[in-house]
Amino acid sequence: MSGYIIKILFYLKKKIQSFFLWLLTPREIILRQRDKIYNVRLSTKIQGFILTFTIICCSWVLYSSIFYVQFDDLIAVKNKKISDLTDNLLLAKKDQKKLGKLEKDYEKTMTVFLENTETNLKTLEKTISLTGLEPNQLVGRSIRDIPVGGPYIPEIKENKNIFSLRTKPKKIQTSNKVNNNIRRLEALQNIMPSIPIIAPLDYYWVSSNFGKRKDPINKRNAIHYGIDLVAQTSTKIMATAAGIVVFSGKRAKYGMMVEVDHGYGIKTRYGHLHKISKKKGEVVEFREEVGKLGSSGRATGPHVHYEILYDYKAFNPAKFINAGKSVFKKG
Repeated sequence: MSGYIIKILFYLKKKIQSFFLWLLTPREIILRQRDKIYNVRLSTKIQGFILTFTIICCSWVLYSSIFYVQFDDLIAVKNKKISDLTDNLLLAKKDQKKLGKLEKDYEKTMTVFLENTETNLKTLEKTISLTGLEPNQLVGRSIRDIPVGGPYIPEIKENKNIFSLRTKPKKIQTSNKVNNNIRRLEALQNIMPSIPIIAPLDYYWVSSNFGKRKDPINKRNAIHYGIDLVAQTSTKIMATAAGIVVFSGKRAKYGMMVEVDHGYGIKTRYGHLHKISKKKGEVVEFREEVGKLGSSGRATGPHVHYEILYDYKAFNPAKFINAGKSVFKKG
């Protein structure tokens, strides 16, 4: 195979050499030979013009036959690219309009969301304040009770970050405020199920309020750390919030009593019961029965002595019940 290729190359070489020799041969000799053959006599200028025109035409035919189709394909590809770019531009404009609409909708949604967050936050804070509890203190306990940990790795502050830390943009400060409000709202929403804001009875009347009073037995001045709610014997007594029973049984002057721990330092007590329905360590849900109303212990008749403790300090249950009434009224 290689031998054939070498022969072809030598053949082409000879032909190219003969072609260049023909070009280098004096033109007068060529013209004389041509005149003898064709019996034509032309001036040198006309002959040069004819030769030049012939070369140009042959070159153009050769060039067109080789490259014309390629140029046509290139033009077609270019037109297609231009068409695609035009289509993409139209799509980009449509997407830009959609994006602008989405941004406006997002701004409206975020505005409504932030307004609702502020409203709900104020409502919860007001409700908790009506009970006599301190919202900030409860939020602090809620955040502190979240399980976290890990090794201490001190933060390395670079000089280039000092200026940015001291001069925070207004947008970042606003974002931090929003995030703080959202976290605070979440904390208060988690706390609310642990706050007893209803009465342990559906139907009752108050025979003795919280605070100073005349003792019903010895008629002396005394302090009453709960409220007495009167109803029929064996009326169902319900837990005013979810929690865990930490005491169930007889306790001195309370008679038959159940004490429930609701977390965050909040506890409720239900005294003078006729019957106890829950044992120590059991979990009780909101409005789940803890016992039956009675007159056990130091009592003059059937009622439930209802107490609310926060960090072992007695709070007025009437405030909690009234705060709950305002919440359920709005709901």
